[in-house]
Amino acid sequence: MPVIVRSAAPGAPRAAAPRSAAPTLAVHLLGRFRVSLNGVGVDDWPSGRGRSLFRYLVTHRDPWPQREVLMEVFWPDSPPAAARNSLNVAVHGLRRALRAAADVPVVVLRDGSYRLAEDLQLWVDVDEFERHAEAGHRLEAADEQADAIAENEFAASLYRGDFLADDPYDEWPVLTREHLRLTYLDLLDRLSRLHFDQGSYAACAALCRRIIEHDNCREDAHRRLIRCYSRQGQSHLALRQYLVCAKALRAELDVDPAPATVRLQEAVRRHQPV
Repeated sequence: MPVIVRSAAPGAPRAAAPRSAAPTLAVHLLGRFRVSLNGVGVDDWPSGRGRSLFRYLVTHRDPWPQREVLMEVFWPDSPPAAARNSLNVAVHGLRRALRAAADVPVVVLRDGSYRLAEDLQLWVDVDEFERHAEAGHRLEAADEQADAIAENEFAASLYRGDFLADDPYDEWPVLTREHLRLTYLDLLDRLSRLHFDQGSYAACAALCRRIIEHDNCREDAHRRLIRCYSRQGQSHLALRQYLVCAKALRAELDVDPAPATVRLQEAVRRHQPV
């Protein structure tokens, strides 16, 4: 049916024009770097420095970094004038890349610092990951296990890889990368314990394997996986996992399994309940 537009009567007050929705910016920093602005992917970055600058701004929002800080982070060996010019070039390229997705202001300069525009609706996977991980920890402490599992599993689903994994050469992400990685491993550990306590051994085993993929010297994860295999009637897998554990510890740390791990293996070998 066609839409009929009627003009207002002469002298009648005009209705206020509807306010446009705030632009939405979604940023994925865990695993493959992805950005979308108003639902349109930002794929054509003119320079690696512009892209790195954008990542830095997204993760340093409180307080926003001054221009001099950005110059020191990205051009530490350049004279101030050259560093300032490089920063201006990087910001220009960054704005051009974002403008190709939506012609809205995203990166602005205010009080000597570059920042994201205040009216942006910003979604960052790192923020969501940490929020749900903290909620899971809090619910677990309150003995609300079902809700804790749901929060932890949602947080784990957001961790698609290490922080800025596709750009391992910049120095500034290193501490954040390691912090988030340890948070993720701790989350998997707590989630695996919750499933183990509920008798969900297959789910627990899958989580233990994910922990070991990231850190094959996590002896506690090896032990829990051995118990899962044993309780599922898979003693041969449990004993094989002990050998995997022992080999990893010898290769990586030049140590033998802890006495608790040795005793666990012996109990499995004697078909004792573990």
